[in-house]
Amino acid sequence: MEHKIILIEDDEEIRTMVKDYLSGEFIVFPFCDGKTAFHSITDYNEYALALIDLMLPDMNGMEIIKAIRKVSTIPIIIITAKDNDTDKSLGLNLGADDYVVKPFSLIELAARIKANIRRSRTYQPLPCDMAVKIKDLEIDPVSHTVRRQGIPIDLTPTEFELLHLLGTHPGQAFSKERLYELIWKEPYFGNENVLNTHINRLRLKLKRSPDDTATYIKTLWGIGYKMEDN
Repeated sequence: MEHKIILIEDDEEIRTMVKDYLSGEFIVFPFCDGKTAFHSITDYNEYALALIDLMLPDMNGMEIIKAIRKVSTIPIIIITAKDNDTDKSLGLNLGADDYVVKPFSLIELAARIKANIRRSRTYQPLPCDMAVKIKDLEIDPVSHTVRRQGIPIDLTPTEFELLHLLGTHPGQAFSKERLYELIWKEPYFGNENVLNTHINRLRLKLKRSPDDTATYIKTLWGIGYKMEDN
């Protein structure tokens, strides 16, 4: 089955190039501006992934990411000419899963699309599909849901995989390199910003309020992260 992909890119040359290259493996729906894309797409869950340029003529790409995240957990890859940590972190914090910086390799882009779709559609359940309980958290690999004190927490597929992996190995230290390779299924290459941002976003979602002091994921300085086991 060919997956449907949203492509929002105002540069006609890049939009055509990306569409032509990806059309052999995906059904690509290209849009040249944010408002047209926003009004034309009513059900984001019909799509497997969104490719969004941050610099659009009418509607900031960040606004589109926020709008999508209100109704869908589909993977979002940012396409941007801005190669700086501020834009990357902002996009990732708003709910994007990954990014590519212009000029980018079409082969790399296709690989990232496949990896993100695969990660959103599949995961490794525990033996007997048992739920994991960490403190007052319950992580259910069957329903792909997380609850804290019975209240559901809305996570993206990447956030769920991170929490599920750490939760099934309480107390075990994971290096950033190992975590990235296990979740993103590709070499690390120092992509610390992507991992750190996802961890920070996950921590915020696990909190019930800004004053909540409960700790689940512990930072091991100079090493990586682990799930608190008590």
